[in-house]
Amino acid sequence: MYAFSTADYPGADSSTVYDTFGNTIVGAFDFPSTAQDAFTVMGTNYQLVEIPSSTQSVVAAINASSQMVGAYVDLSGDVHGFLDVAGTFTTIDFPGGTETECVDINNAGEIVGDYHDSMGADHAYLDNGGVFTSFDFPGAAGTAATGINSAGEIVGIWTDTSGVTHGFLLVGTVFSTLDFPLAASTRAFGINDAGEIAGSYTGTAGLSHGFILAKNAWSKIDVAGASQTALTRIKNGGNITGAYIDDLNESHGIKGH
Repeated sequence: MYAFSTADYPGADSSTVYDTFGNTIVGAFDFPSTAQDAFTVMGTNYQLVEIPSSTQSVVAAINASSQMVGAYVDLSGDVHGFLDVAGTFTTIDFPGGTETECVDINNAGEIVGDYHDSMGADHAYLDNGGVFTSFDFPGAAGTAATGINSAGEIVGIWTDTSGVTHGFLLVGTVFSTLDFPLAASTRAFGINDAGEIAGSYTGTAGLSHGFILAKNAWSKIDVAGASQTALTRIKNGGNITGAYIDDLNESHGIKGH
């Protein structure tokens, strides 16, 4: 059972919380008919994350050193990943790739995400101090890495040749598929140091639900009264983040404990 609190950027049409550490929450929001922008919040103090020369942005993760990663769209419409260290931004692009996104960073500064190749196919990558490693789930049409813990265990999403999405866990060089029981699709997004995994799945009715996978047991996590729920991270100690959609089809960021 979780108690949830919302984190909605003031006046925004929709908000999503992607991660949290200590008193800081990070995510993205948009106003009606405007592009998505990144934000942080401490208590009730909401701050816009202003990335130079960007038209859209999202902060996807924050680590124990308050380093933040995410993605932004530049003035030419190209997508880049970024690292924010105390307000100093570094653009991150997979060498030779296009549309790079940074999705998570662990406490050692290792970054995971995804990029497109010249044919538009999606691949996962690990950035360890500027050394990039590309990897794909075996036989996948597309792969994206979305979470990494302190042990270097990685979770993410892979798409099969029929277009169905599945979660995955990568430990060392060994991949495991993660599919919520009887779900139409599964998306693993975050993993903590205990190996607990958070994400979302689509049920047979076509609606999204959050999940936690801990000690090989799946738990469905929904915000009470929500039409849909998605989880993005599970932190050490069990706190979770994500978003839910209300009966007016508006998205709200959430933090649960």
